[in-house]
Amino acid sequence: MTKKDLNIVLAQINPIVGDLEYNTNKICSIINDHQNSDIIIFPEMSLVGYPLMDHIHDPLIRRKNKESIDRISKLKTKSTIILGTFTEPETISEKVHPFFNSALIIENNKIKAIINKRLLPNYDVFDERRYFSYDNDFNPIEVKGYKLGILICEDLWDNDYEIKVAKNLVENGAEMLIVINASPYYITKFNLRKKIIIEKSRNFSTPIIYLNMVGGLDEIVYDGRSFLTNKHGEITFIAKAFQEDISEVPFSLDNSSDKINISTDFDWREDVLNALKLNLYDYFHKTGVFKGVVLGLSGGIDSAFTAYICASSLGSENVTAIMMPTRFTSKQSIDDARKLCENIGIKFIIHPIDNLFSAYESSLRENLGKYTFDIADENLQARIRATILMYYSNKFNWLLVSTGNKSELGVGYCTLYGDTNGGKNIPGDLYKVQIYELCNFINKKRKIIPQSIINRLPSAELRENQKDSDSIPEYEILDQILEEIITHGIGSELEHLKKRGISSEVIKKVRSLYLNSEYKRHQLVQTIKVSESAFGIGRRYPVLKRIDIEKEF
Repeated sequence: MTKKDLNIVLAQINPIVGDLEYNTNKICSIINDHQNSDIIIFPEMSLVGYPLMDHIHDPLIRRKNKESIDRISKLKTKSTIILGTFTEPETISEKVHPFFNSALIIENNKIKAIINKRLLPNYDVFDERRYFSYDNDFNPIEVKGYKLGILICEDLWDNDYEIKVAKNLVENGAEMLIVINASPYYITKFNLRKKIIIEKSRNFSTPIIYLNMVGGLDEIVYDGRSFLTNKHGEITFIAKAFQEDISEVPFSLDNSSDKINISTDFDWREDVLNALKLNLYDYFHKTGVFKGVVLGLSGGIDSAFTAYICASSLGSENVTAIMMPTRFTSKQSIDDARKLCENIGIKFIIHPIDNLFSAYESSLRENLGKYTFDIADENLQARIRATILMYYSNKFNWLLVSTGNKSELGVGYCTLYGDTNGGKNIPGDLYKVQIYELCNFINKKRKIIPQSIINRLPSAELRENQKDSDSIPEYEILDQILEEIITHGIGSELEHLKKRGISSEVIKKVRSLYLNSEYKRHQLVQTIKVSESAFGIGRRYPVLKRIDIEKEF
């Protein structure tokens, strides 16, 4: 018997953590706008936002969650609603983790079924075993004449688990798999999702709907890009990336494999730019406390890249760049910074600090006597600049963004309470070589970032004729070493990198700098995660440690 084709709505939404009124209004509006659809699907934990973290214990949040579920259940609609949120059934109320990460199946003004997450991730940014109990139910649910297997995010990523959720659901009769997700973005993540879903779809001869959240939360970016495969494992639909997208998708079990030609070749550079813009936009607008953005502009590539992201994300009229030259700042740096600001249309302020620096030097000499100019004096300039920037931030209620890249943060080549100051770090999960690639990509359409910024040797300009390579290896070498250490851990990099012709002494220096700068990374502001291994909430290393690296060398 041929089954009726379905009209399915994929509600790829951008919720706000904890704002249940906002989220509920958005969900209700979508349901009301699509009353004649067969199924409307919302992402994982979309009613409350994800990750809710310890707010899940707040009585206010728990009460509003129940009230919102009740409100949504009472809507007049012919549609079956699949909604992600948390539940707290009586059966687990006495457990250490009294909640489930759940998908509610709402039909005819009542909750028809509750599907609970079976596999709970506890790595990288995920901490679900802190909050949730797991379920072991693998029964499909019948909706509109179809047996649906409902999975929640990690349930699909079962390659490293003994429990195979998708396989169990299909063996129990599921004709279609629906996966609701709050899956964070990083470079290459879509390719991993695509690979695992296509494999499962082909192996089980089963269509799969993959619905993902979109939006920015603290360090995380959800990229959306929800998609659908037919039973042949071919992608028949892809939603927009890095923006909300409410899509009506016709569905048939017997979807033909003919004439399907949907491209899934996405440029990582464009994705990274969109991820950074989305995260900053959401942080700025969802908090609702800032009237603009301010950053320190040096004439270097990192601050130029950051200024571009700020202007592109929030509008040029909301961004102010402040150049704070000293006796060590070159005319080229000032000219380049001014030209950049003209190109992107942001406000440019020159606020010299040499008089302040000289006053500090004079005061310190009175107490210390004559001393040699060294790193303390270099860092003093950075901290004076930080004070000026924080003043502008406080005075005008502007968000201060910092500009340090992953290469510098990896070896501590940054000044704590200086250039690390801020409320949001834009390029902190990008290696220096990636920033060069991104700036060249930006300039392909229009020459926005002055070529002289890209071409000149990197320098902090904190002393005469300073170059970054005076203190750290060339970035082309440094980034290779750091990527190996950060991705695979201490000890993996030695043999791999020696085969590439990198000397043991350079590897040893970078490893030592990396280990000894952990205290700085523990005090960094929020960065934006665009790699699999970022400095942030998913990375947990102690500051106090002793690792003997001499013997290996």
